[in-house]
Parts: sequence; C-alpha cells; structure tokens
Amino acid sequence: MTGVGGLARCQYVFVPDVADFLRAPVAALMFVLANRAGLGANDLANPATASVLASTAFDELNPWSGSDDRPAARRARALELVKPLRPFVDTVINDSRNAWWSAPGSRSRQLHLTDDDRVDPMRVGTPTGPVTGWEIYAQKPEHRVETSTELPVAPGETVISGAHAGLAYGPGDWFPDYPVKQTRLRVSDDARVYEINRPEDWHGLVMRYGDPDSYRGASEQLLDAAGVDHGLAPTWSAVAADWDGVHLTLAGMLTSIYVPVGAAGTTTTLWAWEFERTLWLKPVFTAATLMPLADLPQGCSLKFPTRRRVSL
Repeated sequence: MTGVGGLARCQYVFVPDVADFLRAPVAALMFVLANRAGLGANDLANPATASVLASTAFDELNPWSGSDDRPAARRARALELVKPLRPFVDTVINDSRNAWWSAPGSRSRQLHLTDDDRVDPMRVGTPTGPVTGWEIYAQKPEHRVETSTELPVAPGETVISGAHAGLAYGPGDWFPDYPVKQTRLRVSDDARVYEINRPEDWHGLVMRYGDPDSYRGASEQLLDAAGVDHGLAPTWSAVAADWDGVHLTLAGMLTSIYVPVGAAGTTTTLWAWEFERTLWLKPVFTAATLMPLADLPQGCSLKFPTRRRVSL
C-alpha cells in the first residue's frame, strides 16, 4: 500500500457494515422504497434497479425537490422506517452480486454525458488556485469533467449508468437538451483515484486538503432549507497534486450523503454528489469512443415512477 499525500493510495478494503447503511438517510430510504415496492434481494442485484432506487431516494430527500415538509424531518423518518428492515439490508449489502457497489470504477467503461458539443472530455483542466466559495458549497471544482461507470445491464436497458439514473429519476441541477452525446472513456492504468465508500472518506479528503481559513460558514440557504452544514471542502488544486480523480461509489453515495462526520474539530457533510461518479482533476484518458446519442432514459426493469413524491 503506497502512501500519497498522507493518504494511502489503495486506502483500505471496504467491508460492508449494515450500521453504515442504517445511519444514512439515502440508504435507509432506498431500502424503504424497495420494501414498499415489493422488491427483494434478487431485484436489487440488478444494477439498473439499484441505481434507480438510489437516485429516487436522493430526490426524495433533496431540499430543492419541492417537498411540503422539512427535509430534516424526512431524513429522520427514513431512519426510523428502515429499522425493521435490518435483515433485508444486511442480506443485500453482503450479496456478492452487489460487490460493484463499493468497487473502483471500471477503467475501460467510464461514460461521459454532455449536451454541449464544445465539451471535449479528453481535455481535462487541472484545478488551480485556492478553493472558491461556490466550490465549498457545491463540493466540487467549478471547471471539471465527470464520468459515471457503465453498468452491466441487459440489452435495451436505458439506465446504463448512475448518471442515466440521475437524469431520469433524480433531482440534479443539469437539465440537458436531448439527445445528449455519450462517450465511453478509457482511463490510464496509472491514474490515481481516491475512493469514497463512507462519509469518513470524504472527511479524510477534506482534512488532508482543505484550508480552514477558506471556510466562511454554512450556506444560510442550505442550512435553513435542510438543516445541513456542508462544512469545509478540499482545495481541489491541492487534491490534484496527489490524485487524478475522486470516485464516489454507489456505496459511498448511499452511506455518505447527509451523514455528518466530526473529528479534529472539523465537521463535514457530503450532500451535493447525486450518483456514482468520478470527478477527474487531470487528463488521464487514453481512448474515447462515441456511442449513440441518448434520449431521456424512459424506464428500467423496475418501471419505477419518476419524480413522484413519496409519503413518509
């Protein structure tokens, strides 16, 4: 295990812990929604189904999704509702078919989506300078290239990555003009990718690369709407000195969003990453293959309703 910038390059071997999922609102609500829909472990072993459920749960808890009640109350309710489902959660997260939830993204099947023909994913701009106020709030660099891992799904499935599930079933803040351009990217074998599988991983990234003097306090709008203090964020130019990308796994998305971690006098809460994705900080792609243009994904094998508010 090689150290990079004070962090281990391969970090650690992630072992699913049911407690991590039961304390996390998005994970909790995903399992509640699955149970209400009559879905079992075999259904959640379908990558498209799991991705759609995750994006739907994120949308339900998103403070900007138009819920009539307070997001904090919805998060608390989800954590209560999942308690009787502990055996179900334990079975699913330890199912070997779901090992991809915490796996590093495939280096040969990274998907980039855009509706802007001027965007060339092969030209990744490396962050420079100090972190900005927007980057602290949004928890990502302003100029970036993001990809999502292509899922092993059945032919004809339109939800072929977490990004596709996010577009069709999640909130997000990107409303593209369809069809969108899809590019399959190959990542260099030497690329250094920091993995986020638990909220402590995000906190560790912030503690290593964040500048405490850059933090001016929580976003009043986010704090008032959702009761969330996002906390400090990494200085992305500093991250780029040691890492080429930061990957939020599906397990990381489920267990980290809205879960505060406090240590060494600093509390962080990841909240703004909506689906499995890798944020690329340097040009590490070795090949690009254009795929057919994509329309809005119309449904997966789950046929889960889009953007319909769930009663908790």
